[in-house]
Amino acid sequence: MSLTPLKQRSRNRHGNLGTLASLVLTANLAGFQAISFIPSIFGIDRSAATVPFRAVVLLFVIYVIYKLIALHCLRGRVTLTTLLVLSFWFAYSIRFMIDSVIVDTPMYEPAWVMALFIFGIIIPIFTVCYLIGDIELYKKALPLSMLLLLFSCTAAMNRGSTDSDIEKHGRSFGNDVLNPISYGHMGVTAVILGLFVLLKIGGTHRSWILRVMGSGSVCIGVFTILASGSRGATVAAMVLVPISLYLAVTRGSRLMTLAICGAGILTGSFSLGYLSTRGMDVGRLVASGWAFSSGNASTYERQNLIRDALQQYADHPLFGSAIVERNSLMYPHNAIVEAFMATGTFFGAIFTILVLISVYRAIRLTGRNPGMAWVPLCFFQSLIGAMFSGGLYQNPVLWGMMAIMLGVDMPANSIRKAERWVTIASQKVEAIA
Repeated sequence: MSLTPLKQRSRNRHGNLGTLASLVLTANLAGFQAISFIPSIFGIDRSAATVPFRAVVLLFVIYVIYKLIALHCLRGRVTLTTLLVLSFWFAYSIRFMIDSVIVDTPMYEPAWVMALFIFGIIIPIFTVCYLIGDIELYKKALPLSMLLLLFSCTAAMNRGSTDSDIEKHGRSFGNDVLNPISYGHMGVTAVILGLFVLLKIGGTHRSWILRVMGSGSVCIGVFTILASGSRGATVAAMVLVPISLYLAVTRGSRLMTLAICGAGILTGSFSLGYLSTRGMDVGRLVASGWAFSSGNASTYERQNLIRDALQQYADHPLFGSAIVERNSLMYPHNAIVEAFMATGTFFGAIFTILVLISVYRAIRLTGRNPGMAWVPLCFFQSLIGAMFSGGLYQNPVLWGMMAIMLGVDMPANSIRKAERWVTIASQKVEAIA
């Protein structure tokens, strides 16, 4: 049966917008990780790849916003969530301008670098992700992001094959653009996306080639998590991978789930043994009590950052203290603490409310649309990272995933639940008849 011209145009418009939305999400989830290996592979300056990439992303996001306007896909009404978002971004932008222009507050990085992140990357990405209301439009981003992260994790393994890399960077990686925290979360994302492709979660069937790639993404992602030594990434994996496996058992391939669990255990065991011989402090991850104790240098530093940030908020509770923690001149490694420190009680509370709304909607989306549950799981991963080691600026992944959670329209109840209600209704009709 052929489609009418009106339905055909609607389908083409939906498909074109879906491609654009998927490319935005792919660039945000995996694009920078993949492009950051170019400087280390070819021995060129890091800015030769990363700066043009950010410029291309900015231009592409502006083009997507233009297409949203042209296709009449903008929201027709202003919601309370929109007002909360606008008020927080207004307060945060004013705080940055005061610190960088009027007060000239010392910062960890030059003000123009922070301005490029905030106004050139984060706010445009947040805007376009917030305006796209249909979560199904991001469907193509799953295989694209997984393949890019598979390349990135594989490149990380190849670059970490020499002793000089370990001696220079303290890790089994040689990429000087990313840090161990970035490596760890890169591996977590690779595992989550690989599981969704491989285990057919939500009933989505993939080609056998893509599923083979998914299995590689899972195994290499596990190695990357362990090799990074990042505790935040380890916690994210411990929380989100079991959720992915549960979705696979209930809404995917049970037999393949058992197989991938066995492969993951073998990969993890091999990785622990291999990394121990390479001088990695694997016990730091295994002994969680030591890893998060105040005696650990990294944890002690974060505790000092958070304590100082809270003290500065207490000294200036109305409008906040500064956009950075004044003693270390950097972010306090906890997004909520940073929001209160930078913008004060009222706007810090608004940011907290936005986080809680995002968490609530992410939980609902996971249950209502299991096939797209990888999107809220990636949001949870970015949120966990922001609570352990991340912040508000230079964190486009958090803001992009948070914008999707805040802006996406809630789908109807899952098909299984709908079918159950239809069955119950049919039985009642038959009983009355």
